[in-house]
Amino acid sequence: MANLELRNLVKRFGEVTVVSELNLSVQAGEFVVLLGESGCGKSTTLRMVAGLEEVTQGQIIIGGKDVTNAHPMARDIAMVFQNYALYPHMDVAQNLSFALRLAGRPQADIDAKVASAAKILNIEHLLKRKPKELSGGQRQRVAIGRAIVREPQVFLFDEPLSNLDAKLRGHMRAELALLHQRLAKTTLYVTHDQVEAMTLASRIVIFDKGRIQQVGTPSEVFNHPANLFVAGFIGTPTMNFFEARLHSVEGQTMLQMQDFSVPAPAWLLAQALTADTPLTVGIRPQMLSPTPQGGTLRMNVEVVEYLGTESQVVGRLPSGQRVCAVLPGNAKAALHQPLHLNVEPASLHVFNASNGLSLKPSSSPSLHNTGDK
Repeated sequence: MANLELRNLVKRFGEVTVVSELNLSVQAGEFVVLLGESGCGKSTTLRMVAGLEEVTQGQIIIGGKDVTNAHPMARDIAMVFQNYALYPHMDVAQNLSFALRLAGRPQADIDAKVASAAKILNIEHLLKRKPKELSGGQRQRVAIGRAIVREPQVFLFDEPLSNLDAKLRGHMRAELALLHQRLAKTTLYVTHDQVEAMTLASRIVIFDKGRIQQVGTPSEVFNHPANLFVAGFIGTPTMNFFEARLHSVEGQTMLQMQDFSVPAPAWLLAQALTADTPLTVGIRPQMLSPTPQGGTLRMNVEVVEYLGTESQVVGRLPSGQRVCAVLPGNAKAALHQPLHLNVEPASLHVFNASNGLSLKPSSSPSLHNTGDK
């Protein structure tokens, strides 16, 4: 195992900067996921680590060694691609052993490593088959096995499950989690899928426009988003946002939205804010609970999606703003009828609308690590 460090990493294509002064430390044995929308720079970052893309500026350190300009074969890494990249004319055993044979390893050593990887991935019965005779999940196992036999210091995964159907993706996520527990290898994993990131990662690195927006555990980025981008990106359905101001009513400070108000949480009152400070309040759909009448807010129901154990309800407030709520599956929500909802002030997320930064305190120092110097 080895640690991985990215120091002031920059990548430009002509005049376009796709990765901007990125700083990240991955500890030995850690599973770190780079998460973001298409075009945000996460795959380019992975390809720079792999040596498949030149670095415009900065350093890549693996196991204490500067490999910024090293050949990919000299970096002691193994990469699993989105399209599997298997040799169609070779059977599974030959695909698994190709890199070892290329390196001139003894046949006995090759056979032992292939057998070990095949056993770990439960593909022993597939060793004589060609890639065209395999399912998508089996091909992905072979691609992972080809990485395992090399026994690298660092594993790199580039959207490895995106070509699989939903059921198989869920199965392979569990397999990857078990594999990491068994091998305990340093892993950098790229995906745009939140579920993959939340279920696999030791830490998640959230990208936007070539910059790191937040680094933290799955729990940290979900419960303490560092800014409005992270808050709107993490979580399904997406967080509801409302423009707000502080307002005093009969001696009590309230967060006043256009359609409703809630008592300002104590942690917000402790900060030097005025009635003129523009705020954005975020409420996760899961934090809205139905009430027979009254409640914090009232919306007119437009869509009800019944999902068994829960229902996703979309409606509009009197001002016309849309709101989404996730309710228990047995909750009553009728189309084109009013629905009364409550929200606990403690569950609110509050952001400075001027700069988008969260005002909610957190005990973790890593939450607002943007990776910029």
